[in-house]
Amino acid sequence: MRKYIFILLFLILLAFKAGDNRSQYSIPQAAWSVTAGDIDQDGDNDIVVGHNYSSQTHWSGVSFIINHGDGTLYLKDSIYLYSWQTNIYAVNVDNDSFPEIIARHFENETQYMAVLNFDQGNYITNLYSMTYGITGNTISDVNGDNYIDIVIYSNSNQFWGIMYNNGDGNFSNPEYHYVSDYHPRAISCGDLNEDGWDDIVVCGGSTEVYFSYSDGFQLLTLETDEPKDGVSIVDFNLDGENDILTFIDYPTGNVTGLVMYKNQGNNILDTLDQLYFSFGSSNYFVTDFNNDSLQDILFQLGDYSGYVIYYNQGDFQLADSQFVALPESNPPEGWRNCYCADMDGNGYKDIITVKTLYAYLPDNLEILFNDGQGHFVEDPITSIQTPPANYRGQASNLICYPNPFKDKATIEYTLGKKSMVDVSIYNMRGQKIKTLNNKILQAGKHTHTWDGTDKIGKEVNSGIYIIRLAASRQKHSCKITYMK
Repeated sequence: MRKYIFILLFLILLAFKAGDNRSQYSIPQAAWSVTAGDIDQDGDNDIVVGHNYSSQTHWSGVSFIINHGDGTLYLKDSIYLYSWQTNIYAVNVDNDSFPEIIARHFENETQYMAVLNFDQGNYITNLYSMTYGITGNTISDVNGDNYIDIVIYSNSNQFWGIMYNNGDGNFSNPEYHYVSDYHPRAISCGDLNEDGWDDIVVCGGSTEVYFSYSDGFQLLTLETDEPKDGVSIVDFNLDGENDILTFIDYPTGNVTGLVMYKNQGNNILDTLDQLYFSFGSSNYFVTDFNNDSLQDILFQLGDYSGYVIYYNQGDFQLADSQFVALPESNPPEGWRNCYCADMDGNGYKDIITVKTLYAYLPDNLEILFNDGQGHFVEDPITSIQTPPANYRGQASNLICYPNPFKDKATIEYTLGKKSMVDVSIYNMRGQKIKTLNNKILQAGKHTHTWDGTDKIGKEVNSGIYIIRLAASRQKHSCKITYMK
C-alpha cells in the first residue's frame, strides 16, 4: 500500500505544470472543490483542492498547492482519499496553529468524514464513519465552545447532522436531525441571534433555520414553496446582525434568483423581494472584493464564460453588474468551482477557479488577481497601492505587536485627520470575531489592545487572525498569530 501511494504521488507531482502566465496551473485530474488557508504557516494563503476519482489515474483525494509568497504556486503534496470531494475545508480544529483538512473517504461500502491532522510535518488521516451517505458538509462552532464542529447533510436521506469537536481535534459520532417534505441541497452556519452559538440554515424545497441553544434546536421555517441551491450567512448591511442570502439556479430559463432575509433581531428574519438576474449560474460566493467592509456577491456563470459580480451598496442594494471573463479550457471542462482569497498579498480577494474534467487539462487551476481598482488580471499584484504620504485622511503605520502573542496584542496606528474609525478582528474564514473600535477619533496616534477573546468574551482558538482598520475610506490590515 505504501509503495502504491508513493508511485502515484510521484506521477501526480510530475503532472504539475504552470501555464503561459502566472495564473494558470495544471494539477491532478477531476479537481472539484477548492479552499485556501495558510497551510505552511508562513503568512500567506495556500490552496487545497479536493479531487474526485478519475479512472485514468485511479486516484482521488486532496492536493496541497503552496504559495511562494507572491501569488505563484507549486504542488507540495497529495493525499489519496477515495470519494467525491464535494466540499473541502482548511481550518484549525485543535489547539495548534496549523489548519486541519476536512474531506471525505469511502471504503468497504462505508462513507467517512476524513480529518487530516498535521503532526510533525505529516498529515495523519482520522476517519469517522457515517451511518448513512451524505451529500455535503460545512464547518461551524455550533455549541459555542470556540472549537470548530463538522455539520453534514444528506439530500437523499433527508437529514442534517453535527459531529461535535471535543476540544482536541477529535469528533463525536454524528447527531442526526431529519427533515420532512423536502430534500436538503445546501447548508450554512452562523450566529443569527448574537448568543455566541452558531445557528444552522438548511435549504432545499424549504428554507429552515435551526437556532442553537444549550437544550437543543428551535426551528423557524422561512419558506416552503421555492427550492434553493445555495445559502450564506453574512452581515450584509453592516448592522451587527447576520443576515441570510439564498441562491436559486433556474436551469430551464437561463435565470438566477437571489432571496435575502434581513435579520431584525429577536429571531425575526424578514423576507425581502426576490431578485432575478438574466443569466444561468452554477454557484455563487459571498465576500468583500473592494475592502469597503460590505459583502459582495460573485455568480459563477453556468456557460463557463466567467463570473458576474454585484457590489454591495449597503441597505441590501446592489450596484450594476461587472462581468469578469474566464473562458472555457481546451478541451472544455464539465464543471467549475471557485473560492475567493488574497493570494498575492495585496490585501484584496482574488478568484480561484478549479475546472473539472476526467482527463488532462492544461489549466484546471486558474487565479484571477484583484488589483483593488475593479480589475481582475492574470498576473499577481505584488504590492498594495496606497495614497500619497501627504494625503491627510489616510491612516498609516498600522502595527500589531507582539506577533505571535499569548496574553495581549497592541494595535497601533496614526490618523491624518479626525475620522470615523472601525478596528475589528476577523478569522481566516472572513468572519468578524470582535470590534475594538467603531467611533470617531481625533487626528494623531491611537492604540487598542486585544486579549484573544471574541465579542462575548470567550477565548478564541490558536491561529492566524486579521486586524482590519477602516478610516476615511482607507483600508489597512495585518495578520497576527494568537497562541494559547
